[in-house]
Formats: sequence, C-alpha cells, structure tokens
Amino acid sequence: MLSNRSVVLLLLILPLTIFGQGLIIPSGAYVITTNTNLITYKNFTSNGSFNADNGTLIFAGTTQVLSGTTNTIFNKITVNAGSTTTVNSNQQLAGVLLNYGSLNANGNLTLLSTAAQTALIDGRSTGTITGNLTMQRYLAAGFGYKYFSSPFQAATVNAFSSTVDITAAFPNFYTYIENKASSGWTAYTNPANPLNPFQGYAADFGAATAPKMVSITGLVNNGSLTTKLYNTNQPYTLGFNLIGNPYPSPIDWNASSGWTKTNIDNAIYFFDSASNSQYTGTYSSYINGVSSDGIANNIIASMQGFFVHVSPGSYPVTGTLTINNSARVNELSPIFHKSSLNEVNDVNPRILLRLSAGFSTESNSSDPIVIYFDEQASKGFDTSLDAIKLMNTNEHVPNLYSIAPDASRLAINALPSIDSNTVIPLGLRLDHSGTIDFNLRDAENLPPDLPVYLNDAKTGKNQMLRRNEVYSIPIEAGNLENRFSIRFRAVKTTMNAEKDIFNVFSSGGKLIVDLNFETDQKGDLILYNLLGQLLSRDSLNGNGHYELHTHAISGVYIIRYVSPRSVHSKKIVISN
Repeated sequence: MLSNRSVVLLLLILPLTIFGQGLIIPSGAYVITTNTNLITYKNFTSNGSFNADNGTLIFAGTTQVLSGTTNTIFNKITVNAGSTTTVNSNQQLAGVLLNYGSLNANGNLTLLSTAAQTALIDGRSTGTITGNLTMQRYLAAGFGYKYFSSPFQAATVNAFSSTVDITAAFPNFYTYIENKASSGWTAYTNPANPLNPFQGYAADFGAATAPKMVSITGLVNNGSLTTKLYNTNQPYTLGFNLIGNPYPSPIDWNASSGWTKTNIDNAIYFFDSASNSQYTGTYSSYINGVSSDGIANNIIASMQGFFVHVSPGSYPVTGTLTINNSARVNELSPIFHKSSLNEVNDVNPRILLRLSAGFSTESNSSDPIVIYFDEQASKGFDTSLDAIKLMNTNEHVPNLYSIAPDASRLAINALPSIDSNTVIPLGLRLDHSGTIDFNLRDAENLPPDLPVYLNDAKTGKNQMLRRNEVYSIPIEAGNLENRFSIRFRAVKTTMNAEKDIFNVFSSGGKLIVDLNFETDQKGDLILYNLLGQLLSRDSLNGNGHYELHTHAISGVYIIRYVSPRSVHSKKIVISN
C-alpha cells in the first residue's frame, strides 16, 4: 500500500511488479505515472487518480480484482493466461484490452470512444470474457441516419433509446430485409427487439448537429460467427444485404485469413449522412484495393453497419459470410462512416481514373466513380473487381456511374485493357436541373499518349479532361444514359452523316438494324425510353443487317449505336 503522503509520483523506467496485498491508490491527489508496464499478481484498487500514459496494467496472478471508488481511465489492460480477474467497480479503458485468461467484466468496464479514438478488445485474445461490458461510439455530429451494428450477443434496440427517438410516430430505427418487393427498409422500433450479431441497422439521430455518444452493453461476441444472406432478385433491394461488424474491434475486409465468403461479391458499401438533409445521404464503395471516393477502405470500424451484395445466379441465391478473430485488427482510429471526410489518395500503382460530377451551386455535392484497369477483368460485371452503383438518396448530389456492356451500373469499374479505341459509357441521374461540374480528380499511371476526353453525344463536343480542372455544363433533370462517355481520343458524334447509313425500324416486336458505315466499326446498339432509362444493349460486329428481339411496349424510343469512332442516334416508334 502507498504511504499516506499528499502526492506520490513514480516515474517508472522498468516494469513495476506488485506482490503481497496488491496496489492500493488512496483517495486524494495521488498520481502514479508509468510509461512502461505495471504488473500485479494481486488486487488493484484505485481510490485516487491513476495515469498509465502508454503503459499496460497486467494482471498476472491467479485470482485478482480490479476495483476502486473512482472511474479510472486505463490505457491498456492485459490479463495473462491462468489469471482470473474480476472488475468490481466502474472502470474505463481508452486503448486495448488483451485477454489470455478469464475476465469477468461484471457490468463495470467501459470501452471509451472520443473524437480521437475508440477502445477495443484485441482479437488475439484466447481467453474468455464474461459479464456485461459497455462499448461507446462517439459521433461528431448526431445528424441524420447512420448505419450501426452491435458487438454484443444480447443487446436490444433499447440501447439507442437515449440517442434516438425510438417512440416517434415516424420510425427512426430500421432493419433491412432483402426479400421484399418494395424497399427493404423495415421499421424495427420495439425496444425489446434484439440487435442480432452480424446484422446492420439504420438509426436516425435527428436534426441536431451536436455530438452524440452511443453506448451499447452486453456480452461480447468472440470467435467464429456466420450469417446467411440472400439475393431474391427483388426490384428494389437488388440482392443487397445490410450487415455489420460483429466484434468490439475493427475488422479487415482484405484479411488473408478469417473470412469465408460464399456467393458474396467482393465489394463493400458505406453510407454517409448528408449535411443538409436529415433523411438522405450518399454511398461509397471499396473493392480490390480501390476506393470509389478515396475514403472508403478495407478497415471496417467497430459498430459499423455496411452493405454487401449477394452475387447473381439462379434465383433465389443464398450467400454465406463466416468470420473469425483472424479478421480483427487493432486500429484505434478507423473511419466510422457518418458524414463527409477529407479525401485520401489511393496508393495502388495500376492505371486508375476517378471522375466526379457535382452541382456547381452545391458545396460537397460531387459523386465520384472509378475506372481502373486489371488484366483479370472482363468488360462486364465482375463480382471480385467491380462495385455496383448504389444510388444516393440526397437530392443535392447527382448520381454518376459507368455502364458495362451487360447494362450493369457501376461505381467502380475494372476493365481488362485501355487504348485509343476504349469507350466507357456513363450514366447521370439528376433530381433537379442545374449546372454540373465534371472533375477528373485522379488520373494515376495513365500513359501520356492517352488523353482523357468527356464525349457529349448530344452536342458532339469532346472535352479534354485535365486533373482537377472543372468542366461545367447545364443539364436538365432526369436520367441520362449514354449521352456522356469517357474516351481516349476525340471522336465525332453524328446524326445520320451523309456517308454513313444507320437505318432502324420496328416490325413484329423486332428491331431491324442496317449498318453501312464508311469506316466499318464494332459497337453497341442501345435502346432507351424518353425518360433516359436503359432498356436493352446489344453488341454488333459492325456493318450488316441485324434482327433483334425487343420486349418494349408500343411507343417512342431513342436508339443509339455507340462505337469507338462515333455515336449515331435516332428516334424510333415501336409497334407490337
């Protein structure tokens, strides 16, 4: 026991080992400061003030108690193998808990979260943790929706009752059900509803922008966990499933071991709440070392909810995700997706383009896409290399995406090669009219002889894009597909050039197409309605006569032939 002096200051260079009756810090202004480890074989009682700096409190005895009358903040706590330690009073941890023995949290231990970092439990722990434990998640701004998950076995929706109005007439807490013909969002406001491990939830924290602290209490998840996910080909959920980090520590989506992914695409999708609209936000994605916005990455914070996509196939498709402690990492400050953040740069050396579109009059309104080149890629959707476009819900942010030959809308699009004939069709969806700023935010490892052009099929203009130089154009609200494309040389866009023959008509539910171009060229025949919605896409081998089946109902449509050299457009009337 420390002697009863007004102040006791111990500066420890070597580890301090406590035997006998243990270490008791009396009440009053008593401070022990240690920059190394404090090893105790007996009880540790804190009735005063204890500052561990970067040191670790190590329990190495057989049976021990951590107690005291103050909420001591520890930096690191380790329980050695063979030690049984019980927390008998409220204690707090700011850093890492590593448990090789038996720890009874006893409802008295809190993993703290601040703007700087969030405490965690080391996934290397081979011991057992019993008794309830509390984990915090600090939110710099409690505004709008965030996607959450629980790191505990038996937590309930009631854990959010102090920060979310779960009794409101308009629900503020949701689960997500993939197998619904309408939106998958389903109210989940009963305070007794369980927060199931591995499942994600959406919580609306209201209109106030002040910081908030979410605290969840329960028995910690540990070891192997499995969840089943589904793709039932519903028109709105589209095979997406909202899941979440099930551990009280971050996890690595790219971990070399610890994951089993069956019928699951390799992309993950995060939601960031809007700063100007409580009910909306934007999505970002990450796959194969590539981030759609330069922020989303492979490290998934504790308590973070996120989307994954079950691969298409013979519907219904069942996917399985299994995780164990090998996927856990000790990062105290990973990104928790909640609001806009500063961008970071990709460091991958492959060829990569990041293009964004945003309203000129709206700050922080840009929506990015990534085109990158991987020799393993195909031109269509690749479940291990591409990320599907999840449409933003914020009306102040446009939706920009690339369109694959199989009509997939992609936020991250991997292509097998690039040359002067490469054409990448784009889609743009606007909820209101305005001036759109296109910005080539990144152009990494692009050969100097391949300039990047934005081709406008409506005006025939080719705008060379230079990094971080904005190109602005007024655009009407609606869905625009194949009006814009990325190209690597200037090309003409023509409506019935004199020397080119592009004839299209409809007969008996078929499209009859005659191509006779002065310069024979392979390309894609694209049919869309007057709202700009893509209906079909067929690859044609250049000049010739083609008969194509269409399931479009009678009406007026736009059909385009898009090739590396030109774009030809016509209105047609389909009669069935």
